[in-house]
Amino acid sequence: MSQIDNKNVYRALFEQSPIGLMIFDKNGTIVEANESSLQFLKATKEKIIGLSYLDLRDKTVSELLGKGLKGEASDYEGPYRTTISNILLQVRFRVNPLLEEGKLVGIALIFENLTERMETETRLANSLSEKLAVEAALKENEVKFKTLFHSAGEAIFLMDDRVFLECNPKTEEMFGCEREDIVGASPVDFSPEYQPDGSPSSEKAKQKIMAALDGRPQTFDWLHCKKDRSTFDAEVTLNSVTLNGRKLLQAIVRDISERKKSEEQIKRLNEELEQKVIRRTEELKATNTYLKNTNRDLTVTLDELKSTQAQLIQSEKMAVLGQLIAGIAHEVNTPLGAIISSNEGIQSLFLQDWEKLLCDFAEMSEVERESWKMIFSKGSIFPEFYDSAEERRNRKLIRDALSQLGYSSLEFVSENLAELGIRPEDLPELVKEVPKEKFPTVVSNASSLSGILRHSNVIREAAIKASRVIRALKTYVYQDQTVLSIIDIREQMDTVLTLYYNKLKYGVEIIRKFSDRSAVRGQADQLTQVWANLINNAFQAIAFQGILELESDTEGDYLVVSITDNGPGIPEEIQDKIFDPFFTTKEKGEGSGLGLDICKKIVERHNGRIEFQSRPGRTTFRVHLPLAETNLI
Repeated sequence: MSQIDNKNVYRALFEQSPIGLMIFDKNGTIVEANESSLQFLKATKEKIIGLSYLDLRDKTVSELLGKGLKGEASDYEGPYRTTISNILLQVRFRVNPLLEEGKLVGIALIFENLTERMETETRLANSLSEKLAVEAALKENEVKFKTLFHSAGEAIFLMDDRVFLECNPKTEEMFGCEREDIVGASPVDFSPEYQPDGSPSSEKAKQKIMAALDGRPQTFDWLHCKKDRSTFDAEVTLNSVTLNGRKLLQAIVRDISERKKSEEQIKRLNEELEQKVIRRTEELKATNTYLKNTNRDLTVTLDELKSTQAQLIQSEKMAVLGQLIAGIAHEVNTPLGAIISSNEGIQSLFLQDWEKLLCDFAEMSEVERESWKMIFSKGSIFPEFYDSAEERRNRKLIRDALSQLGYSSLEFVSENLAELGIRPEDLPELVKEVPKEKFPTVVSNASSLSGILRHSNVIREAAIKASRVIRALKTYVYQDQTVLSIIDIREQMDTVLTLYYNKLKYGVEIIRKFSDRSAVRGQADQLTQVWANLINNAFQAIAFQGILELESDTEGDYLVVSITDNGPGIPEEIQDKIFDPFFTTKEKGEGSGLGLDICKKIVERHNGRIEFQSRPGRTTFRVHLPLAETNLI
């Protein structure tokens, strides 16, 4: 045979060997793999050829191949995780170095797949173990079954189609007799003539026995008799069993007398409960009818609220529409009070002898009318702000000046002139050439008639303020419509004070100390709303009799506006609640409890904060707002 033929023979032996064969070169790379090895590994030759022994998933085999590359032969038998198909096999490996002229040219890996053989051996071993275990179990079960039969808590019979053949001790106890009384007896012997449903016990027992012998297990309730013929309720289970080729029945009897009593009691309780449910259902129907009617009314109200709620600001919604309505009433109340007060002043004028005022004016001389015109003009001017302390000082100076000029009735005349804004330096021109006895009449007449214009101006300003409050509340709800501007806090304070002109002139001393830097950037109507609320609260705290201090100062980049009154103070126990919505200390109908809550929200929306300190005799609210040049709203 030629060398080529020899090579072909070796190749054929390599390829057709039932044993897996692989050849690695001296670098540890797979260069040949026969068909058996590919089948064992569940891989194709394309994926195997070229793999390095270092790429193998199983590190144990990699280490053996590494030793082979060092000229060391080795064996291995055990589990192997394949690299390509990732399956676990039971294998036997043999690693042989390949030498040529004493030099290592590669290694051969010979392996057998022992998985099926080992599984077969395992199954045979398990089968033998199972057989031995079954035999042992049978012996053990025989003891267990005998123990179970004798110690069972239920009566157990063994019977054929007619009589009892065996029974356990529990049977004797349950039926009140001996074993000899039971074995050989029929089930009918331990049953009344008829069952509770009216069926004869003999016929019904026969039906059940035949069905069970036919392979249909039976479980049913039965009325049994003891030896003394007293009855008890039982649950019977019949099963067909085969012993030594003979078909028999196993009967298990449970005494269910207590369960029957419980069932009867439950049935009675259920009937009582059903009656209660019926009564309750009628009550619920009546309640449900009422709730439906109420729900219908609420649905109508809810629909109305939803139509308004859709317009509320997205970033800050009021929880209840009623808060907005109550807030409008609260915030408009202040200017309305000024309107009512001024209207009363006008009405009081016309309730007096106004015809006499006109007649007195008609009888005045030209000189008296000139003096009247100057007084009337002064009295008709709407004052920029009201300062009660200044008016009292002015009244005293006028009284002293008139006294020096020789006039009588000084108190009445000086009070009217001071109220009209007349200064002591204006007196010489006013009294020039006017008879002394006529001057009080001229002053009284001009004061009364100019009061109409003064009150009218207050009503106009209050109406404008009411309109601004409504617009401010609207802006509070619709934030995207807010217009920012530079606001002088001093001007806003003067406007608010003017609205209270008639309320303050007899009992409130106002002290004002404003910083030259009193400008902030914000929404004018909203900030006016803050000052109106705080000042109105201060006035109510002192009952329009006391001292009100208005002050502004700068702290860093902030303007701090302080409003202080000398009232009784806020009780300590409620100080942590005064900014809560709907919390108020006023009488019912006088306040909604939203004023300070709205003020706090407005100030915070202007990047500021509001705080207060209170003790008996002094309460101060401080509002911090960024100055105009640093405010970044």
